[in-house]
Amino acid sequence: MNSIFTTVDDKHVPLYRILWIADTPHFCGEENCTVEGRYEVRLESDESVFGTREEREAALKNIELWQTDRYGPE
Repeated sequence: MNSIFTTVDDKHVPLYRILWIADTPHFCGEENCTVEGRYEVRLESDESVFGTREEREAALKNIELWQTDRYGPE
C-alpha cells in the first residue's frame, strides 16, 4: 500500500475518515441537485463527498488493500 489517501471529487481523502460508501447513485429528485447520479462517500463529522463510479470502486479497493496490508490476508 503506497498511500492512506484515495481521490474522490478531486479531493485527497484519508481512508481512515471514510465511514461508508454508497452502493447506489444519489437520487433526490431536486431540480438544483449537483450530485445526482454520483456516489456518496460518507466521512466523519457528518461530512460527505460525492464521486463517480470509478472513484467509488477505487475507494473500495484502496480500503480493502489498506486493511489487508494492516491485518494480513484472511
